Amino acid sequence: MTILILELRPPVTLGPQGLAGGLVGLWPRFATFFISFIVLGVYWFANHQVFHFVLRVNRTLVWLNVLFLMGIALIPFAASLMGTYPQDPIALSLYGAVLGLLAALGYVIWWYLTGDRGLIGPGLDPELVHKVRVWLAIGPVITPVAIAVSFVNTTVALLIYLALPVIFIFFNPVSRYLERLRETEP
Repeated sequence: MTILILELRPPVTLGPQGLAGGLVGLWPRFATFFISFIVLGVYWFANHQVFHFVLRVNRTLVWLNVLFLMGIALIPFAASLMGTYPQDPIALSLYGAVLGLLAALGYVIWWYLTGDRGLIGPGLDPELVHKVRVWLAIGPVITPVAIAVSFVNTTVALLIYLALPVIFIFFNPVSRYLERLRETEP
């Protein structure tokens, strides 16, 4: 996550507005940094929550998680591209593609983990499993929409990318489930 800050460099040349104007000119990079940092925080937290239920791992689960982490490693590049070219649909599409890849891998990890493979403890609420699948399906459904919208209106696409982490933060079924478990613990 901290690698994202490497793209926030002081302005090299200053125009007539001086340093203040140069810093204002960096707003796309700051916006991309903010969005990407929150997105990475959401993915880190969701990955942590998903693995809360894991009792044992197998080779497939490890490699699915390695692929997920590889996608995470692409975020700084996609964010840098989007921060440099905030009005370019290709830059926004690449960013969306990385987010979509991460969302799809998150979904596949949950699907694999909650299948009949003996990786989670018995008694995991089937309703929670279903709610999390629906919750995780939002990203792979919405990111192609944002990619398509980026070719029509880059600002709306950016707003969609900003809305995704908000949805994941405020409508997280795992957080509510774990809170209920803590409340019923002796």
